[in-house]
Amino acid sequence: MTKLVANLDTIQRTLTSLTAQHGVPGASLAILDGDGVVQDVTGVANVNTGVEVTPQTLFQIGSNTKLYTTTLVMQLVDSGEVDLDSPVRSYLEDFALADEKAAEEITVRHLLTHTSGMQGDYFDGFGRGDDCIAKYVESLKDITQVHRPGDRYSYCNTGFTLAGRIVEVVRDQPYHEALREHILEPIGARDTTVLLEEMIGYRYAAGHGGRPGQATVMPEIMMARASAPAGSLTSATATDVLKFVRLHLDGGEAMDGTRVLSTKSVQAMQQPQYPTPGSPTADAHIGLGWMVGRWGNERMIGHGGGTLGQLSFLHVLPDRRFAVCLLTNSYSGGLLWRDLGGWLFEELAGVTMPRVPQPASPPPELDLSKYKGRFERLSLRTDVDVEDGELIMSTTPTGTLAEVTGGQPQKLRLRPIDAERFYVKQPGGEGIVVFSDFDKKGRPGYLFMGRAAPRVASAPAKKKATKS
Repeated sequence: MTKLVANLDTIQRTLTSLTAQHGVPGASLAILDGDGVVQDVTGVANVNTGVEVTPQTLFQIGSNTKLYTTTLVMQLVDSGEVDLDSPVRSYLEDFALADEKAAEEITVRHLLTHTSGMQGDYFDGFGRGDDCIAKYVESLKDITQVHRPGDRYSYCNTGFTLAGRIVEVVRDQPYHEALREHILEPIGARDTTVLLEEMIGYRYAAGHGGRPGQATVMPEIMMARASAPAGSLTSATATDVLKFVRLHLDGGEAMDGTRVLSTKSVQAMQQPQYPTPGSPTADAHIGLGWMVGRWGNERMIGHGGGTLGQLSFLHVLPDRRFAVCLLTNSYSGGLLWRDLGGWLFEELAGVTMPRVPQPASPPPELDLSKYKGRFERLSLRTDVDVEDGELIMSTTPTGTLAEVTGGQPQKLRLRPIDAERFYVKQPGGEGIVVFSDFDKKGRPGYLFMGRAAPRVASAPAKKKATKS
């Protein structure tokens, strides 16, 4: 904590400088070092109003919510009311999917580890009432699979909404009430909510799109309440998020000594379950809710979140009792986190944050024509083709998510790291595309970038070659 305090002015200057450099309108930063917490903020909550960000400004924390939903489920495991390896139908008798066999096989553990195989980005809304999550789950009867249950990791928002419904049924109360009563109140997180009627009492950050330095407020601020357990609405301050982190660093006890979760469940959530392809983190796996891995010799747990023009970042070194939470109101927040996060962990913890692997030089000799094809999952269609001797990935948002985000098609160059992994530079940062399940002809059956997308055609329609 001494080093943290000594660097307060430098942290503030660095946050302000990098936020401006990357065109992020506003950001909220909180750092935990031992038992001490500091918070810094910068910029504006909304470029239209010019309202400044304060420590009490709420940002959307997105999929960091999945850690809270997992904790709610694990509380039910502690009480003996839920078994992780029991089928979802043990708790939701009417649970149905387009694939009846998959609906029978999917377990609670599959939901919490993103391994159910369900189409993961289903975001249809069912109003703002307390019954919206129940209606969402009823509508899953038409949702298909991208892989068999337990076959692999593929990020799945749908599964966490389903987990939230299990909490509702077993607790016999709406998700927001269970969250408030069983997590937020015990840990003193009074500035965290999933309810619009509570958010309007705060200074609130709007999401922004557009080019860095030319940010515009998103046409829609909120996603559907039905996906709240997956992170569609949860809004919080950065310091409130670290109150939740402290719960998991203190063996499941709140700061006042209240037992919120068993130590056994805290430890179980941090145990590797399935490998997560395409991660820059060494030994990267999904735990129960947490993303886990190693940064050098240090154990790391964390998550992140993305909503409509807002990105959040949470990384924790549990053995060092060191954590950083950054909340941003722009799609360019990833670039801010790359530079700010890297600097903070190096400067304050002496730990190097992993960077995305870069393309091989010279590039490996590959028959790029074998990668050509159309890969499709709910909400995104990806066409891969060869243009001027390079692999080009064209992505097209589809369905409800495209309507809400106003997402535009993107054309991105893939540069090989090896035969399976390709580096891609995107407007908001860097990433890795992974091809897998190659057939006897050397053609990949899946394209993976956070989510698995199966091949649906051998090649997209031929078009005139253009440079990327």
